[in-house]
Formats: sequence, C-alpha cells, structure tokens
Amino acid sequence: MRIAADGYLDLSDTRRVRTPGYHDHGMEPVPEGEAIAFLLSHSFRGHRRIIRPLSLEDRKRIRLALWAESVQERMSLVDRVWRSITERVHCSASHKGPELIQVVRYGNSVYPIYLDGDVTRVVPYGGMPLGEVSTDKVFEISLEETTV
Repeated sequence: MRIAADGYLDLSDTRRVRTPGYHDHGMEPVPEGEAIAFLLSHSFRGHRRIIRPLSLEDRKRIRLALWAESVQERMSLVDRVWRSITERVHCSASHKGPELIQVVRYGNSVYPIYLDGDVTRVVPYGGMPLGEVSTDKVFEISLEETTV
C-alpha cells in the first residue's frame, strides 16, 4: 500500500489493503463463565430475555469488548452480543417495581434477570432467594452445548 505525500491512499496499488473492522483471526475467546459474568454485569435498555447460549463468535466479541479503548466501542460490542442472544419481552404496564422475568443458571452461578423501569438488569448477589423462582423462568446454559 502506498501513501501519497498528501496523505491519501493509492488504491491503484495491487498490494493488499486491510480496512478497519472486526478481525478476529487467531484471537482466543473468553472462557464462557467469565463471558457470561461480564455480559450480565451491564444493564441494557429495553426489556429482553435470553433465548440461547453464547456462541464462539459472541465470546470473541466479548474479548474485543474487554480490550476496547473507549466506552462507546465497548458498549457497542456488548450490546451487539446481548441483542444476538435475547428476544424482546413485553412488560406489563401495571407493574410498579422490578419484575423478575428469568433466572440464568450456569454451573453453580445463578443470575436473576429482572425488568426495572425501561432497562433489563441482573439482581445483585443475595438479592432474591432462588426458592421463590418458578421453574418456568429458569434458563440453563449447559457446558456441553457451547464447548469449543
């Protein structure tokens, strides 16, 4: 690639030009437990429920988010992963406080997800006893489904 004296790229050059973007060649994904914990440490706009486990590409994007130099870039990557594994949920308008919609279980870790106003959050540790949660709200991420 040649750069002219005025700072422009010479596109007529036949050598390969690599453009900026998502390049994950040779990058190791984040371990699944760490990826889930990092993802669920954020709150997200809108009401959504998890419908599938993290894929290998999702975990690589989380690695890029961990390495991101700006908050905007980090949140863009995390939001992209969040939207790829969730679906929209309609919240009842009559509910005033936080509403539990799902409990994500990964190994020995449990993450209760609830709707709070216009965002989706994870209840902090000790926020809700698991015995109070009905079994229809439990989403289990098994280790066998997502191993590399």
